Amino acid sequence: MTASLRIAIVAYESVLPSALYGLGEVFSAVERFRAQDDSVRPVEWRYLLAGQEGLPSTLPCWHADECVDVVILPPCCAGQRPLCPDWLAAWLHKQHQHGAVLASACVGACVLAQSGLLDGRVVTTHWLLEEMFHQQFPNVHLNLDAVVIEEADLITAGGIMAWLDLALRIVRRYYGATLVAQLSKYLLWDSGEREQRYYRRFQPPKQHGDDVILKLQQWLETHYHEPCPLSQLAGLAAMSPRSLQRRFQAATQLTLSRYLQHLRLEKARELLETTSLPVEQIIWQIGYDDRASFNKLFKAQLGLSPLAYRQRFGG
Repeated sequence: MTASLRIAIVAYESVLPSALYGLGEVFSAVERFRAQDDSVRPVEWRYLLAGQEGLPSTLPCWHADECVDVVILPPCCAGQRPLCPDWLAAWLHKQHQHGAVLASACVGACVLAQSGLLDGRVVTTHWLLEEMFHQQFPNVHLNLDAVVIEEADLITAGGIMAWLDLALRIVRRYYGATLVAQLSKYLLWDSGEREQRYYRRFQPPKQHGDDVILKLQQWLETHYHEPCPLSQLAGLAAMSPRSLQRRFQAATQLTLSRYLQHLRLEKARELLETTSLPVEQIIWQIGYDDRASFNKLFKAQLGLSPLAYRQRFGG
């Protein structure tokens, strides 16, 4: 009999219930689909309790001294972020040292980051967590364009519902593409590749404490469609162009031209999603006049052409 694939799903008090039980359903389905074939590795999944309040006492659980092959850190309910107490950090390090693959979805990456296991690694998480990660975990390198990033010992997934992408990636690793295709049909879930940048929105950093730059940001939000020469912006800020460039980038981590580009692209996305305006008219409204160069910029930033974006997200 082939040894079981042992999977631990960490259950914190704030865990998203759909992820907590949905992950178990995915791995239970793997057991059903492998059709009692002794040549296919069985799945043995249980939970590791990282909290008690609000969690059913009937959850099948691993003992903390047992070793597993895969550890999954699920997402939390909206607005919640799990903590990583010392005992959990020590347990994660122990599992990793024994060869376990560490896997997280959304804020589950925060637990791994708190444990120090993500230092120097390239990972993904929800795009809304970018500023917090940069501040609290500066040694972690984010790639927020990706929905899933997979390495030999680490798999990270982006959004709140990316726990399903994560589960399917784990199944693909250990059971192959055929079983993933069966699961996708069973779950009615598109397992095709996509990127988080399709969904990511521009969140202008405004908690930097520089009132002059904040006022300029507010001005740009209503005048983004106009020509905005550096000399004019420097006059509004009452400083030299060079000083403005340096101060603006220090506050926002973006150059003025890049910031303006983000504002215009964000407005283009809004118009593509909510109106039937021709693309040429949208381009004109946001301050561009060359469709070819705009199409190239839009696809480089968002991974889709304007027409493909409208087909996917238009109302």
